[in-house]
Amino acid sequence: LLNAGALPNQDPINCLQIALRMGNYELMNLLLRHGANVNYFCRVNTTHFPSALQYALKDEVMLRMLMNYGYDVHRCFDCPQGNSSHSQYVTDGWTSTVIKDTMFCEVITLSWLRHLSGKVVRVMLDYVDHVNICWKLEAVLKEQELWPDINSILTNPRSLKHLCRLKIRECMGRLRLRCPVFMTFLPLPNCLKDYILYKEYDLYGQENFTGTY
Repeated sequence: LLNAGALPNQDPINCLQIALRMGNYELMNLLLRHGANVNYFCRVNTTHFPSALQYALKDEVMLRMLMNYGYDVHRCFDCPQGNSSHSQYVTDGWTSTVIKDTMFCEVITLSWLRHLSGKVVRVMLDYVDHVNICWKLEAVLKEQELWPDINSILTNPRSLKHLCRLKIRECMGRLRLRCPVFMTFLPLPNCLKDYILYKEYDLYGQENFTGTY
């Protein structure tokens, strides 16, 4: 169906969301390569960041697959509270009540997810330039084993090589990044194409399925 032109973003229930909930790497990869929108927003219990992330927090293979296909990581670090104290009102995760615009820092600092915060944020930092983390997220990250590594990345300039990759990906756009045919026409050596596509972090392509935290 996909090869014949079926559109993976038209169904009332998002196809990629179903694949994520199933934990089916092959189906996820197939849908993403045919243009599934990695930055979709679920209509129920909406979050400030694209909804796909909530299904990948415990699985690095899924998490990096989303990031490699252009997941909007910057939305996760976009918190209006910044360095000021956050509201004392905190929702208990996703409920039957519609939650509007829940921030990433509110979700990842929940009692049953905070132990994953260091690993998830460390992966995210591979896909952004300089970002600021809010007071609430920083407080939880300081309790994590990976905090020294995260803090070093946050407080030091990123490499020029990394910044160039991000700029090239931005210029190419998400649809071109996921299109293998387009990449073959780029007048670049294969090693550079692989770098642009984050092949070194493609755990699914390397058949490294030990990424579950």
